[in-house]
This record gives sequence, structure tokens and C-alpha cells, in this order.
Amino acid sequence: MKILIYDDNPEYGGHQVMACHGIEALASDPAVELVLMFNPENRKLSEKFSNYPILEPTKNFRPLDLDLVLCIQGDIAQSTKGIQAAKRAGIECISYLAIPHRMAEMGAKIGALRDGLNQRFIHAPDRFIVISEIMKQILIERGCTKPISVVQNGIVIPPSRKVMQHASHLTLGLLGRIEFNQKQQDFMARTFSEFPEAFNNCQLLITGSGPDEAALRELISGMENITLLPWQENPERFYELIDFLMIPSRFEGVPLVMLEALARGIPVIGSARDGMKDVLPEAWTFEPENSQALATTFSNVQKTWLDDIGALQEKVLAEHSLETFKENFCRAVTRSSS
Repeated sequence: MKILIYDDNPEYGGHQVMACHGIEALASDPAVELVLMFNPENRKLSEKFSNYPILEPTKNFRPLDLDLVLCIQGDIAQSTKGIQAAKRAGIECISYLAIPHRMAEMGAKIGALRDGLNQRFIHAPDRFIVISEIMKQILIERGCTKPISVVQNGIVIPPSRKVMQHASHLTLGLLGRIEFNQKQQDFMARTFSEFPEAFNNCQLLITGSGPDEAALRELISGMENITLLPWQENPERFYELIDFLMIPSRFEGVPLVMLEALARGIPVIGSARDGMKDVLPEAWTFEPENSQALATTFSNVQKTWLDDIGALQEKVLAEHSLETFKENFCRAVTRSSS
């Protein structure tokens, strides 16, 4: 079976991380031949797969003699040229989709108009692979009638971590791309400073880089209890430093940082959306963009998190291993849609 992996996203994010693990698993199957087509600006993908055939972007897939096209879609608007090219060539097409949300819901400019234009891509692929049951339901609610497989994200089993019992000073951490519209680092920093009683004796550690990094530096200037560190290729040190992981995002898929933290016995407080709502106890989540709700949730979880963390840690280790992801991903890709 000859499969083209197509991704026109110039950025390398969590969904690309999982896609890379899936691609490596597919490549280990002797019955599968892979060719790849990436955005030339995405140097991380090109470097990671430099030993594989990487083709120049083209709109004509017919001469490639393909059996299947797998399009990596962070959201429904990405990699659509690959979907269209597969349809024109009459080649079966799968979308590996992280976030099927409406653009208007994600706060995009002229989101409602873009949603109308993008609606055709809900029906264009022959099959979908999504990362959680909630994402599957969103696709169905948007009118998708194509087969949808759910393949949950997986993580490398971490080094053991001794669960913190008590601490007089806590470090709260955010890890990820610094982008206010989705990731809400500005909201977190403001909440942290506006509710000193809730965050008494706490330090906020924000790690990452992105388009709003300069704005974040300006926002937290002079706030001695907030620290900004650059993106870490190996996040292990970050997890060693923090006592709580905070995910205040407006929307998400299933964040790898959430799974990685829980697997290490670190409690996670997140907005009541998407993957956080799927995995975390309800008491660990708060109404998105509600500062008072976040502060109250943090105060409450400090008192009770030890009651829940053990079971959550075991669940993540059992259901979200990288090996399980690879097996399920390969099965979902190579099965026939007929």
C-alpha cells in the first residue's frame, strides 16, 4: 500500500508530534510504502523525515500512483489542498484531525463566513481519524456522515515521580505556544495577579514561545512572582519544577502536556473544554475565561487533589501509552473504508 502523508501547516505543534509517531509506526510495516509532502517552511518535519521520500508540493496526485492520502489537519481549514487533490485524482483520503471546532467558536476573524466556506471539508475526506470522543461528536454535530475513528493521543511513559504531599510554596506551570487567542497566557497572568488571596505563596512559571511572546513579556514586566522561560525541547525539567499544571485555553484538542503531567502525578487545572473536559474531574475544571472561577477552582483543588491523582495517573498510563497509540493509529489508517 502506497500512502502519501500530506501536511501544509508551516508550524510544528502537538498534533504534528502525534502524527510523527504515527508515521514512524506506519513506516515499520513492510506492506506500507510512504511518501511525504510537507510545507517547505516546516523545517522540523522535513528534518525529522529527511531519510524518507519528500515530494515537492503539487496539485496533481495522479502520477504518484497512490493507494491512500493521509492529510494532517490541525483544524478543518488546514491541508485542504491535499484533500482536494486526492478527490480530483480519485484516491481514498483520510483526515487526521485534531480540532473540528467552528472558526467562529475559536474567535477567528470573520469566523462565521469562514465556517460557511469550510463546511464542504466536513464532507470531503472519505474517512476521519480524531483524537477523542468529544471531537467525534463535534464532527457529527457539524453534519459529518463519513466513518470516524477515535485514536487517543499517547505519551512516552515518564520517569517515576514522588507525589508531593504538602508544600508551603507552590509553582504553577503553563507549557506551550504563546498565543493569547487560544492558549490564554494573558488571561492566566491577569488572574494570577488579580486574586492574590487564591494564589498566595505561589509562583507562576510560563514556558514557551510564539507570536504573543513580546506582548506577554510586557504584560508581566515587574511581576516578580511570574517567570517566563523559553520553549524546552525536553520538558522534563519543567515538570520537575511545577506542582500544578494550568491549561486556561479557550479551546484545545487533547493536550499532550495534560497527559504528561498526569502521568507524573501532577494535578492539572483546565478550562471546561474539549480534552480537559474529557479527562479531568469536573471539580478540576472551570468556566473558560472566568477569572473568579479559575481562582476558586484552584483554591478548592489544593485541598482535594490527592484524593483523585492516583486513579488519574493510572488511567493515563494504562490508556495513553505511545505504544497503544501507534497500534490504534496504524489500524485506523490501513483498514479499508468499504
